[in-house]
Amino acid sequence: MTRDLTCPRCRTPSVLAVLRRPHTWTNASRNQVRGVGEVLLCARCDAGDPLVTYLVVHESVQPEDAAHLARLLLHWIDGTRPRKPDETALKAEAEAWYRGEL
Repeated sequence: MTRDLTCPRCRTPSVLAVLRRPHTWTNASRNQVRGVGEVLLCARCDAGDPLVTYLVVHESVQPEDAAHLARLLLHWIDGTRPRKPDETALKAEAEAWYRGEL
């Protein structure tokens, strides 16, 4: 597990790995906003992922498993994308804030 991190999906301390991916988007003022999105691998929520199976079964990585683990990691990384802000929801929330509803 990773430093007793709590999974935001299931609220259990079952995080096995954290991937931090830089990303950017352009805001309404046409300025580029930079950020870092985190993607968590949770033993409970992602139980069907072969990487979870490997990490749960093996206490440590053995040299002979390095190539296999690398393939599992690359497959997981390729499938992850930080969520982009929902511009419509963000605009609605800003308008509600301006109206004093928040």
